[in-house]
Amino acid sequence: MNRLFDKSIVLACCIAAAMGLAVDARLVAAFCLGVIATSLAEVAQGERTRRVSETASYAYIIAAVFVPPFVPFAPLALYDIARRVRREHVWPALGVATIFAFVLAADFRAGMLPARALLLTAILSVAATLLSLRTAQLEREQQRMRRTRDELQERALALEARNRDLADRQDYEVELATLAERARIAREIHDNVGHQLTRASLQAEALRVVHADEPGVAADFADVKRTVDEALQLVRTSVHALNDNAVDLSVQLERIVEGARSDGGPQIELEVMAEHAPANVANCFAAVLREALSNTMRHACAQTVTVRCMEHPSFYQLIVTDDGAGGVQASGRGAAAGMGLASMRERIEALGGTFTAGPRAGAGGWRVFATVPKQQGDEDR
Repeated sequence: MNRLFDKSIVLACCIAAAMGLAVDARLVAAFCLGVIATSLAEVAQGERTRRVSETASYAYIIAAVFVPPFVPFAPLALYDIARRVRREHVWPALGVATIFAFVLAADFRAGMLPARALLLTAILSVAATLLSLRTAQLEREQQRMRRTRDELQERALALEARNRDLADRQDYEVELATLAERARIAREIHDNVGHQLTRASLQAEALRVVHADEPGVAADFADVKRTVDEALQLVRTSVHALNDNAVDLSVQLERIVEGARSDGGPQIELEVMAEHAPANVANCFAAVLREALSNTMRHACAQTVTVRCMEHPSFYQLIVTDDGAGGVQASGRGAAAGMGLASMRERIEALGGTFTAGPRAGAGGWRVFATVPKQQGDEDR
């Protein structure tokens, strides 16, 4: 937009400089060719078209040497030449400017054009060149500012993503601390309050036996024992509830995966889409995943391990796959990890689930597949 405005001013001044000249075919051709050449410089996009446009500008100045009516419109060509001037290519532009200055002087001496037109053309040529250089510098500054803005936006996005990661990590650490605190409270209640209530219940029962010959006293101790037993049952219920709440499936699996990751080991991808899984299911899946990752690290040359835990309407599902050795080597791996596979199978089947492990069909690697029905998990919880 800046260059279109500049060229409109330069063209108007060129027309003013051509006033007083005889309007003939050469002047009209000079006007049309000057407008076409300067317009081509604006629409040129590719490297080839830009070279053609630059050549046209130089050709126009050369034509002004032999055809005087081309002189008043030469500032348009000088404007386009100046916009492409670089330090390493400044000599061609200086040579063209020098030739054009000699042309103006020769036309003035020979009286080919009026002195007024030559003077205006000389002034306009200098002004057009300076205006083009100024606009070129302005465009470079604008490009630099756009690049700086883009870099700042990229950095802002990167910082935002990093902040999200830090916030997620902080939430994860808070969740871990919360679960650990719940587990600690459950242990404290179980080890201290539970034991004291159990002791009180036993003492009440002993005193009831001791005073069996005193029905009133024995009845009172029986009431005390019943009250203590009820309190003990409430404590046990609370402890189980706290212990279940202290077990989070996604946190357990994430912790196991983080512990298995290493610089020289395979890349482990974890995806958990299960919420509020019972404690027994969470502990079972955690044990299965720990054993599956251990087998992969010891018996497979895998590059990638994928862990997916999903919650379906009627069951929970855990799938562990790797891209390690298949076929005979995979069978050997299964034999080498036979005790581990049996242990995983027993854990899953104890909850009424199904368990399979073996080479992946139609692909290399190994797959561990386990499902646990929800009903069993809810009953246990």
